[in-house]
Amino acid sequence: MNKTNIGKKIHVSAADIPDEGLNLSFENLERVLIDMEGCRSLGPVSGQLSFRKVGNKIHLHGRVVARVGLCCDRCLEEYTQDISTSFFYLLCPRPDFNREIPKEMALESEDMEVYWYEDGEIHCEDIFREQILLELPFRNLCSEVCKGLCPGCGVNLNKQGCVCKQDVPDGPFAVLRNLRISGS
Repeated sequence: MNKTNIGKKIHVSAADIPDEGLNLSFENLERVLIDMEGCRSLGPVSGQLSFRKVGNKIHLHGRVVARVGLCCDRCLEEYTQDISTSFFYLLCPRPDFNREIPKEMALESEDMEVYWYEDGEIHCEDIFREQILLELPFRNLCSEVCKGLCPGCGVNLNKQGCVCKQDVPDGPFAVLRNLRISGS
């Protein structure tokens, strides 16, 4: 079964997934980026999901495509980042967590692909949001050679030269050179 959703809430009931599977296409997913600090949509966000039941679990193959605006950590200018990623999850109903859980538990690599859902509802917006977050760089840089801001005058060194005094201290304790201690 194939469906296309445009700009609607994205919840899929596990019980509604037919035996032959369910393929969904989504457009206008810009709202998945709302409330993501330092990241905003610069164009359409779209995604596809393909659900297949395997026993009491569900295999989910998906794709998300987005163009986002990020703030450079060095110069504070906004730059564009294109995101296009495919992903796989093994969807499992959330187990009863009232039972005793070991304090230490080793995770296997396949455990990282498991997504737990509750009350038979799969929240697809959360899955898309997570995938976009995973694709964002750890450190936001508009370019590898970004010069950043001058610590003295605050000018963007990528756009113009610094006009403040360039007094380079000899080391981390150079600031103590001008320290005056009373009584000595």
